[in-house]
Amino acid sequence: MTDAVAPCPAPTTQGQPTPGAPGAPAGSRPAPVADWVTIPELYADPFPVFERLRAEGGVHWVPAVGRYLVTSYDAVHDTELDQSTFSANEQGSLMIRAMGHSMLRKDDPEHVVERRAWQPVLRPSVVKRAWRPVFERNADRYLAELREKGPGADLVWDFAAPFAAENLRAITGLHNVTQQDLQRWSQTMIDATGNYADDPEVWAKGEASFDEVDAALDEMLDWHRAHPDDSLLSALVALPDYQMPVESIRANLKMTIGGGLNEPRDAIGVAAWALLNDPEQRRLVETDPTLWDAVFDEAIRWVAPIGMYSRQTTRDVALRGVHLPAGAKLGICLLSANRDESQWSDPARFDIRRTGEGAHLAFGKGVHVCLGAWVARAEVADVALPKLFAALPGLDLIPDRPARAGGWVFRGMDEMPVTWGAFSGSVGGGVGRTADAGPAQGARPGQGARPGQGTTPVPAVALDGAAGPHVAVVGSGPAGCYTAQAVRRRLPGARVTVFEARPEPYGLVRYGVAPDHQGTKAVADQFSRLFEHDGVRFVGSTRVHTGAVAEDLVLHGRPAQHAPAVRSQDAAGAELTLDQLRQAFDAVVLATGLRQDAPLQVPGADLTGVIGSGELTRLLNAEPETCAAAGWSGPEPVSLGRSAAVIGMGNVAMDVVRLLAKTAAGLGGSDLHDAAHAALTRELDTVHVIGRSLPARARFDPVMLREIMDLPGLEHTVHGPDADQLAAAGDPRSALLAELTATGRNETGPARLRVHWWLGYAPREVMGDATGAATGVEVASCDGPVGAPDRERIPADSVITAIGFRAGDGELTEALDGITDQARQTGRVEPGLYLAGWARRGPRGTIPSQRSDARELAEVIAADLAVAQGPEATPEEDADNGYTVSGDTVSGSIGHRHTGKTGLVGLRPYLGRATDYEGWLRLDAHERANAAEGRVRAKLLDRRRMRLIASSAAARALAG
Repeated sequence: MTDAVAPCPAPTTQGQPTPGAPGAPAGSRPAPVADWVTIPELYADPFPVFERLRAEGGVHWVPAVGRYLVTSYDAVHDTELDQSTFSANEQGSLMIRAMGHSMLRKDDPEHVVERRAWQPVLRPSVVKRAWRPVFERNADRYLAELREKGPGADLVWDFAAPFAAENLRAITGLHNVTQQDLQRWSQTMIDATGNYADDPEVWAKGEASFDEVDAALDEMLDWHRAHPDDSLLSALVALPDYQMPVESIRANLKMTIGGGLNEPRDAIGVAAWALLNDPEQRRLVETDPTLWDAVFDEAIRWVAPIGMYSRQTTRDVALRGVHLPAGAKLGICLLSANRDESQWSDPARFDIRRTGEGAHLAFGKGVHVCLGAWVARAEVADVALPKLFAALPGLDLIPDRPARAGGWVFRGMDEMPVTWGAFSGSVGGGVGRTADAGPAQGARPGQGARPGQGTTPVPAVALDGAAGPHVAVVGSGPAGCYTAQAVRRRLPGARVTVFEARPEPYGLVRYGVAPDHQGTKAVADQFSRLFEHDGVRFVGSTRVHTGAVAEDLVLHGRPAQHAPAVRSQDAAGAELTLDQLRQAFDAVVLATGLRQDAPLQVPGADLTGVIGSGELTRLLNAEPETCAAAGWSGPEPVSLGRSAAVIGMGNVAMDVVRLLAKTAAGLGGSDLHDAAHAALTRELDTVHVIGRSLPARARFDPVMLREIMDLPGLEHTVHGPDADQLAAAGDPRSALLAELTATGRNETGPARLRVHWWLGYAPREVMGDATGAATGVEVASCDGPVGAPDRERIPADSVITAIGFRAGDGELTEALDGITDQARQTGRVEPGLYLAGWARRGPRGTIPSQRSDARELAEVIAADLAVAQGPEATPEEDADNGYTVSGDTVSGSIGHRHTGKTGLVGLRPYLGRATDYEGWLRLDAHERANAAEGRVRAKLLDRRRMRLIASSAAARALAG
């Protein structure tokens, strides 16, 4: 499985048996030489080899591995209890080279100091309180993904391995990497640990992982000092340096990544393999769930996940009568000791009913007994195995794709494809087994007769969702969420996935709606139902582009592979191509919006101090990218100056004026970026609002103007039409401006801000100085009354454009080969590819208008899919595909129906760096918990920090 299978280089003569050697204890004999043993046969099936070695004494010199193999139970037991003679600190240890000098390769007193530092996080009480809920959550997640992949999936690589790796990510606190990284690191470093053939490629992969672990650890040590949780790293950084120096943390973390992943993974695989080959044993545990502990113990006795570890003698010693010289390198073979005939009757048989027999050594004995034993038991016996057999009634091996075990230093399942029957989601609907045709006595797993089928009921877990088309929506703003909602309502069985480049959803609602308009932002509560109740999946931190596919991210299991070009801790998240989405989904909807402010088409529009209203709103909404690009992620953003000119007189312009005019106290209940607002407005005493239309034809909502008029401390001046002209216009906007013209103020006392309304004026030039900074705007009367000044020069330190939006460079829609008028009308670029929201219609329409557009688009998609999908599948075809239909409920293994699209399941190998809706909930909770008084949340400005919180595997909310 993980051991090198090539022949070893010729071993040195040091430690080899020599008859009559000086120092040999009296009565001892030289070790017999087992020169017939080969590494390939140990890898394929070590048990016949071990059986012969035990029969011939249990302690042998084995030239193929260059060490003495200790194979009998008694001899192994003796070495476990005498660390002064059988030292873990082996000279020239491959493990030390591969992982560093961990506690596994140290003796007391050095060993016990590090062990005590590691122990608190792994105690039974902590496992029960902190880690059991994590294991439950991860088991549900990866079982759902296994079911979604369908019969033929590999139980080890599609369930046990990611389950164990994600659990380990939580326990260690390595929130900045993925479970795929942990699998790769574990495999490459363990391969290096067993690299007896001295293969340079094996060392290269192991050394790359060694360096990656150190880099990830360095970031996480600082992270856990600021964000403590229940994890191992959080506990370690709380210790004084003299108790756990960083080099010791590095080595022991690598050791934990090795054993903490392989052992539970392989125990799950072996236990399932054993039960699937023995219907009688399976029926016992399905009838009596208290026997899962017995299944776990018998599985790790029967096939110990750690098959062999090394020791070195510190002196000449006789081990069970065999002379071992000082400095002899030993291989302590737990795989063999756990099948010793002196301890168990018929030890090659898997039997959970054993009583009164030997105690297995799978966790070791003595001072080096496994620290993670309680964790492994909880993962495997308490969670993984019970949930696995409950979720997949009729779980079975596939006769024409036999499972295959391998390894002797570490042993488990190399391949284990499985199948299962349909399930209904109710207890008692499963397919059980009969007791006939169990494995032959003494047979290795996989060599016994096939189990029969019976009717013993087992619990089943329902699978959410139905077998409808796969629909992907790119973008989680209002257009994307309304589209997902409309598709789910129009096609109730549709499996809808929303992809978002950020870890947080809702796009425009979060960053484009004015922070003081929390009523408008409350639409996010409606959208949250999609992800919390309606079965729509949220895949965050995933950029969709039109470039090359990131194939180097896909984990291939074994053999170990090279690191990807970009490490996870350096990546901005996951990546998919538009082509990948189109190949996997029946329909792909681009709802990416229009982010870029439309440019002002006058001279001087590129001067310093000219800023778009979208950018300004995102700054006030604390969007990390905008704040970072403007250099405003720090505490002192630049000021707008004393005078600002706002170009435009629509609702966006009104939002800008209101936000600039309000004081911090007047923004209570908002999610404003207070530091940005304070800096922008700290010198501001004058705002000019410039609109080319007279009020009767302007596009702002009168309610928004009234909000501004009601603000205290403002003095208003109207330029252009006079009060009589405005009053005669007879429309609500003109009436409000007439009121301003008549009064100018809504209170007495000095004004803190003066607002000038330029009605019927258009900008002709942004004026600037020799440094390239804006100094004002030249405007011309274009719709004003006769006799009004033709040109005016308005002084301004900054110019804010509020004249619309466009697609930015690099936007996904820009990569399409022209969007026709027909596509904008219907939303269909071509069958299977669609546009929604502003990406479809351009920068017009409000958030509520996106709902009706989404309903229209859902009808177009439904019509296209009705043509593309062809005839309905028959019940027999449904059953063949692993799902069943009962009334209105569809459940089972959702696979390829109608069009053969795989949906999200086909893309999961590329999504290890993505975040999910639970990650957003962690972010949301963090922001709300840290909100200042009078604010609903404290938005995070550090995108890296946001991704770490969203991808955290912690059992509880992060502090800080």
